[in-house]
Amino acid sequence: MRNEYLVESDYSYAGSFKNYKTFDFMTEIGIGKDSINQRAAIQDAIMRRMELQGYKYNDNRPDLLVSYKMFYGDFNFYGYNQPDFENWLVYESEEEAYNPVTYKMYEGTIIVILWDRKKRRVVWQGYATTMFGNPYQNEKYIKWAVRSIFDQYRIFGEELAVQNRLN
Repeated sequence: MRNEYLVESDYSYAGSFKNYKTFDFMTEIGIGKDSINQRAAIQDAIMRRMELQGYKYNDNRPDLLVSYKMFYGDFNFYGYNQPDFENWLVYESEEEAYNPVTYKMYEGTIIVILWDRKKRRVVWQGYATTMFGNPYQNEKYIKWAVRSIFDQYRIFGEELAVQNRLN
């Protein structure tokens, strides 16, 4: 159903989420139709959200590498039906099953991927489709989609955790 809003995420049971403190952006390849303004809006929204959640930007050996992509056509996306991320973080079992699920994605989909630099693997991906429809719309809709994606990544970096312990 095209009018249905979908914001979802998947994560790796091998992710060390409680240990990540820093991030940087991967060099984007295949940017295709993305305008400089769109890429800047997405990257700025991701940067603000990561810093808000306590992560520090570091371009020298960061814990996480961030990549993102906008899509300009409809497609099927294969993700996983998993335990709630926050609940899973309590016990962090790598024994959980990955239950595949297929999502129908539409024009204007944004996907954000977090890579563990040391493990060289994707540890989390979030995606929003039909959140802003036409990918050529203004930055407001792009920022809204990125915020909605990061609402699925409810974990905070070390800087915020230390601050909370001091209060």
